[in-house]
Amino acid sequence: MRTSLFLSIGCLLLAVGCATAGGTGVAPVLPDSTSATGERTHASSEPRFIGWGVYTLEIARDGSRWDVVNDRSASVSWGYHLNAVKLLETSPCANCLSLSNIHLLPNGDLSVDISIKHPYDNPVYTGFDVRGIIMFPASQYWPDNDLRVQAGFPPYNDGVKWLERYSSSEKGDCELMNPDGWTTIWAPDAKYNEGYYEPEEGFPIFEYYKGKFASGDDLGTLNAFKRFYSSENRHMFEVGETVSRTYIIRPPAEGPIEASYAVYAHWNEPLTIPVTDPAVDFGPEANSPMPYEFTITQDQPFDPDCPMDAPCNEHIIMTIKTWDIGPEEWNMQIHDLPFLQIGGGIDPIPDGEEDQYCPSYIDPGAYEAIPGALPGEWPFIFIFRISDPKDPSYHIIGTDFYIADIAIEEPDGEW
Repeated sequence: MRTSLFLSIGCLLLAVGCATAGGTGVAPVLPDSTSATGERTHASSEPRFIGWGVYTLEIARDGSRWDVVNDRSASVSWGYHLNAVKLLETSPCANCLSLSNIHLLPNGDLSVDISIKHPYDNPVYTGFDVRGIIMFPASQYWPDNDLRVQAGFPPYNDGVKWLERYSSSEKGDCELMNPDGWTTIWAPDAKYNEGYYEPEEGFPIFEYYKGKFASGDDLGTLNAFKRFYSSENRHMFEVGETVSRTYIIRPPAEGPIEASYAVYAHWNEPLTIPVTDPAVDFGPEANSPMPYEFTITQDQPFDPDCPMDAPCNEHIIMTIKTWDIGPEEWNMQIHDLPFLQIGGGIDPIPDGEEDQYCPSYIDPGAYEAIPGALPGEWPFIFIFRISDPKDPSYHIIGTDFYIADIAIEEPDGEW
């Protein structure tokens, strides 16, 4: 029996309107005039965004057939929806999203190249720190009450509900196997984390966050993303460029792959118009305050017998790179599925390379309460927050998530 992969795509770029193939369409509002030196003298509005288009994709599971269709209907049963009236009134981009190089890998995963084309040719519309967010139906809850019960702990009160839900192939979900990170932005069920995790703000990004941004049965509230940029310099998505990224997708245990997809970008009005060099003509606020690179590696299993003041945390290596906000504004908590916070803090690794850090503390010892849990690998959720460097009161302006499987030794009472 043939199975297929279906995705409903809603592509968004801050301050870039729905465009035709020729690059026309609704454009962002720009400064009204410039001074003799080229500096802006008046900004007519706050940054805004509207959709590039809504698409339905169908891909045969063996990669032998695929279609991309502009979805002009607002009544699809699942997928991404935002400002549907505007999408129906304005011609969406005819060819701003495409798929290529679709094939099965030896382990059964599907490799898909997703390409996004910038619809404008004026460099005033340069995008920064663009992310392609994919949202699958998800069944891994955090906290995981089943694990808590196995460990002999009471389940969390139903009134707490759960903090997040993400897709995990361990639960039979479809999963992106090569994510750059995770985010709650544009997730459904936003009421469960509203007020707990701050959307990025303080830098002109989006002016609209409220509401359920994606629809579908049990889509994740914590969703994986890939980064898109045409230039390493400030990770710009330059006008006239097409950027491709490879998504390695593990199919669900049963049935077709279903997902929603959104494109998230940063933009701010340029300091100088006309824009001739985007890297110079846009101020630092055009970039995201969040990391443009965050990776987690481990060079040996964690010893749960390690004392709190011992250097065992140095074996969990975090490479963190941000544009203009330094470690003094960084904050991180480490959570797991059954016990929630088990670590936190960020320290430079002694004698480590530039931009390499490790957790200040971590205590996974409670896993020995779960029968058969150790030795083993468990997903840890690294919650990375940035506070406003202009506000000394620890005002959070953004939150990113990173999930890594951490190997833990069996406790033997020795260190």
